[in-house]
Amino acid sequence: MPPVYIGVPTKHYRYLEIETKGSGPVEVVTGLKINRKQLSCPRCGSDRLRSKGIYRRRAKHLSLFGKESYLTVLLRRYRCVECRKSFTPETPGLKPGRRSTEPLRQELAHLHHEGIPQSALARMNKMSDASIERFYAEYNQRKAAERLTHQCPMVLGIDEHTLHKKQRFATTFCDLRNHKVFDVVPGKSEKELLSFLASLKGRERVKIVCIDLSSSYRKIVRKWFPNAKIVSDRFHVIRLIQHHFLTLFRELVPALADERGIFRLLRKKPKNLLPEQVLKLKALFLLHPVLKPVYDQMQRVRRLFSQKTKTKAQCRPLAHLFTRILEQLEDSLFQPMLTLAETLRSWAEPLARMWRFSKNNGITEGFHRKMKLIQRRAYGFRNFNNYRLRVVAHCG
Repeated sequence: MPPVYIGVPTKHYRYLEIETKGSGPVEVVTGLKINRKQLSCPRCGSDRLRSKGIYRRRAKHLSLFGKESYLTVLLRRYRCVECRKSFTPETPGLKPGRRSTEPLRQELAHLHHEGIPQSALARMNKMSDASIERFYAEYNQRKAAERLTHQCPMVLGIDEHTLHKKQRFATTFCDLRNHKVFDVVPGKSEKELLSFLASLKGRERVKIVCIDLSSSYRKIVRKWFPNAKIVSDRFHVIRLIQHHFLTLFRELVPALADERGIFRLLRKKPKNLLPEQVLKLKALFLLHPVLKPVYDQMQRVRRLFSQKTKTKAQCRPLAHLFTRILEQLEDSLFQPMLTLAETLRSWAEPLARMWRFSKNNGITEGFHRKMKLIQRRAYGFRNFNNYRLRVVAHCG
């Protein structure tokens, strides 16, 4: 294939000549291949047409051997005898009213998506920044339009994130099986998500939904995903357990409230502690013996909910241990433990399902980190639709 045809469908065009003027741009002149017998008026469909001469259409094209190039298409203008409408045949790869070819627009949008700034692309291709921005907006719209035809994923992760300092929330729907963002919707309440959920295709095919310990999301899943089983997010469960136990540590020994280094050690798994950190904890427990049984109980609860990919038979002893731990927490005289026990009991089934599955919203949290980087790179988004298009293009 000659290089002049890069990105141009050869079955629709025929090469005529190349025009060059010193160090100036390359002019690639082509003719449109068309069957006169199959041509008809786009308005009335009549095949009674009259030629009105040759029409030259010129558009900026992909660079040719490092030089700027233009594609010139020679085609005839026709006039319909029936409705008297004048028209030119469709030119594949070059939409009406545009001065750049589709391969060039897609190439520049892809380069900008990979991180090359608009200003650099505009300078290298002798265009305006607004043109590059428009090309990229079209690229994002094409990517987002694909989501409208997609079925809802079978393993879904739902979590919210903030858009800016005023704490405006958005809800992320993540395909946990394929590690992709399915969609982003403004708001986090059922009222705000109602229109999106009502138009969502394939809600009945969703088998698993992973959420944090949010009552509003649990209500939404039960109502809009009738065949889905709710699985608690392991990260949020462990964080909740640690929060209540660390609150109890502060109540038992108020002097530790400002010791951030000590609390950092208490949060870490025992197997991840360095030898000098183990010695620090032993010294702490010798100084405050009341903390040792609380620490051991925290690690016991943490290990219980860190189990995953277990069979039904392996889950039975875990369920018995869960019941004993709940009873111990409920018999406690400390309010943090009573609050934790109440939460764990109300979420008993979603918590128990964590033992069977390995998927969690850590994938979604990772995408939230990437979304924050997208926001910083764009210095924030005033229009949510622009933000959604950018997220779907980068994370979908």
